[in-house]
Parts: sequence; structure tokens; C-alpha cells
Amino acid sequence: VAPVFVLLEYVTLRKMWEIIGWPDGQGDGIFSPGGAISNMYAMLVARFKKFPEVKEKGVSSIPSLAAFTSEHSHFSIKKGAAALGIGTDSVICIKADERGKMMPSDLEKRIVEAKQKGLVPFFVSATAGTTVYGAFDPLITIADICKRHNVWMHVDGAWGGSLLMSRKHRGKLNGVERANSV
Repeated sequence: VAPVFVLLEYVTLRKMWEIIGWPDGQGDGIFSPGGAISNMYAMLVARFKKFPEVKEKGVSSIPSLAAFTSEHSHFSIKKGAAALGIGTDSVICIKADERGKMMPSDLEKRIVEAKQKGLVPFFVSATAGTTVYGAFDPLITIADICKRHNVWMHVDGAWGGSLLMSRKHRGKLNGVERANSV
């Protein structure tokens, strides 16, 4: 029965790539038991994409990294940084506005500051539905910043990602198709 499950997984993932809006349904993916491990996997892939040598040589072979996330993001971002040997001090929390949305101006400022300190910005985790306020970060603006600075953009959609299935509320995730991982 294993080939049947592999085919079912592929068909399901392909449909998800289409729903996200990735060109021609292209993408890759895995099933995971929850949002926390999904966020860590995204960080792992982002690090590997930027520094593929880490697979053979380990974290001592790469420069000090900086990851960015909202001050209202899920605890799993720092937990993932700890588990991957990046360190929780390397996760820079970005200010949120009064509605709980990440402030893009602070994100850009903090990326520039990290570069000036000799850190390599490699990962931004935007949130589609924070656990505190239910806020949706401004994905389009965050995607522009990530593109400008060549940083991997992840969207944590554990809470609000299902709105991609809603005709009425899908717009809350405008820009998700520009993310490197969801």
C-alpha cells in the first residue's frame, strides 16, 4: 500500500502548491505533525539553501546567522533556532503594531543593523494568524523586503493558513505566493 500513500501525498501537496499560488503548482513539501516542527523545517531548509555546505561540515563552517520574526510570533521560531544550533540570541524580534502585525519598517531596519554587525540574515518568519491577536502580517511588503535583502521568507500559517480555502477571507494571505515556504 505504500505506493498508494506516496501518490496520495504527492497529489495533496501538488494541490496545496496550487492553492498557495506557486507558479504551475511547483513546489516541494512534507507532511509534519504540527506547526512547531513545520517552522523548524522551514528554518532548516532556508539555512541549507543559503549554506549547503552545512550538511557536511556543520554549523561551525558557516557565518553567524540572523533570523527575524514578529514579537507576537509563535515560540517555535526560537525553539527551532535552538535545536538547529543557530541559537535563540540569533532570532531578532520585530516590533508589531497595535493590531499585532509585524512592522515592515522595523524589519528592514533590523536586517540592515544585523548586516552591519557582521551577521548574515537568512530567514524571516511572517505569521498568518498570530496566536495572541489573530493578526496577519503584511506579506506583500515583507516579501519585497526579503527579496531586496535575499532572505528566505516563511509564512507560519498554522492558525490562519486555512483561510486560503475561503473565497471571502483568502485576501488576508495576499502575498503568500511569494513566500519560499508556508
